[in-house]
Amino acid sequence: MENEYILEMRHITKSFPGVTALDDVDLKLRPGEVLALCGENGAGKSTLMKVLAGIYQPDSDKGEIYYQGQRRIFKAPVEAKQAGIIMVFQELSLVMDLSVAENIYLGSLPLKHGRIDWKTLYEDARKVLAEIKCDVDPKTPIGSLPIAQRQMVEIARGIALGAKILILDEPTSSLTDKEKDVFFENIRELKQKGTSVIYISHKMDEIMEISDRAMVLRDGKASGDFATANTTIDEIIQCMIGRSISNYYIKNKAQPGEELLRVEGLCREGQYEDISFSVRRGEIVGLYGLVGAGRTEIVESLFGITRPSRGDIYYKGKKIQIRNSVQAVRHKMAFVPENRKEQGLVLGETCRKNISLVKLPWIKKGGFVDTAKTFEIYEEYRHKLKINAASSEQLTAQLSGGNQQKIVLGKWLAIQPDLLILDEPTRGIDIGAKADIHRFISQLAEEGMAVILISSEMPEIIGVSNRLLCIRDGRICAQLSGEDINEQRIINAIMNQPEDRSNPAAS
Repeated sequence: MENEYILEMRHITKSFPGVTALDDVDLKLRPGEVLALCGENGAGKSTLMKVLAGIYQPDSDKGEIYYQGQRRIFKAPVEAKQAGIIMVFQELSLVMDLSVAENIYLGSLPLKHGRIDWKTLYEDARKVLAEIKCDVDPKTPIGSLPIAQRQMVEIARGIALGAKILILDEPTSSLTDKEKDVFFENIRELKQKGTSVIYISHKMDEIMEISDRAMVLRDGKASGDFATANTTIDEIIQCMIGRSISNYYIKNKAQPGEELLRVEGLCREGQYEDISFSVRRGEIVGLYGLVGAGRTEIVESLFGITRPSRGDIYYKGKKIQIRNSVQAVRHKMAFVPENRKEQGLVLGETCRKNISLVKLPWIKKGGFVDTAKTFEIYEEYRHKLKINAASSEQLTAQLSGGNQQKIVLGKWLAIQPDLLILDEPTRGIDIGAKADIHRFISQLAEEGMAVILISSEMPEIIGVSNRLLCIRDGRICAQLSGEDINEQRIINAIMNQPEDRSNPAAS
């Protein structure tokens, strides 16, 4: 069939010092097709897309790219963009001090008499935002938006640039279920217009829902190609990692011990109101709600990042005030934040130095850091968390997302906390690394640690939590435990819907 494929990548190989990231990979894409690109972190997905987008060049003359029937090699990202190949990165590439409109059209701002035509800019931005049903004022500075809306702006940028191939890297990682549904509608509309989409995601349910085909990369090689309608999640996973993941979510079975933390009537003006709950040793308490419900704001006050307006915190049987995160650490509290790159890591430093950061006050020798201790800490958590790094001196910026998250987790576990707060701990990491982290969280709880877990993935929050707090509009709207932690009950709570007692799932 003539022009059956809008894109063919043939024999693509790409090596970096000490590693072959891509080894003779082929990829084909039809007009109006959604191709899911699957694989563990480090499998070569992003590298392959960066070759397509002109960020990297393939190693040999054997590697070829045919785009719209013509042989092309894009030597710079601007060439790929001009040709209609737009890549939206997982780690957002927005300019925080510029407006929404300026970010959408950055590099192609409308001009009039040599100056920016602000009226046209804002009008065009409103149109593209309306197209994806994103209710944001185009004049708003990006830095003032929550991360979910920033993600929508990134997607709007790709659409505004007239993408013929839109590459989406973990595009729903910060979207609510409602926003995700709207986003999927947008993808289906783009398909109808003939736009092709390459969809990179670790969320297997999304891949099954939105893609026409799934291509799997494993260790830099193409290892499988599936028509999504004719395959199963387990088949794709086995192709990705070489095994089936049994007991993917491992719920802690230990009996909870003594109460470690109790919160009574905690309030913070405009963020949350009348928050009361407790956490016991050996218990995993989940917090679930829509983005903006107040989950992160609540735990940030527990950890001293912000201060509540009123309310009491009791810890280990005593009423305490936590004025900053340093005090929280002294109380043996640990907090793994949602945004590992901005809040959890020093990307320009080594794995060893990052994993030792919180422990530094305890490992000084004669006023200097005991370097031998930092090596010991790294080695301990490298084994415990199965961190895959070339060496202790590898820069964290060079690690996959899953291994970066394990470094953040190890950094906090090094202080041997009694309370571990996890905010979206598996966001944007592959299915194998997720399983490792779930297993380790469960093990920590069984050893007596108290855990607070925030997750936007309902299967994760159901599969891991012993008890669940549903948060809506800054308030706890339901507390669930045991068999009551199910999808129907959670949806009823966060959407303020009455329960249907005739439905067995709701009882």
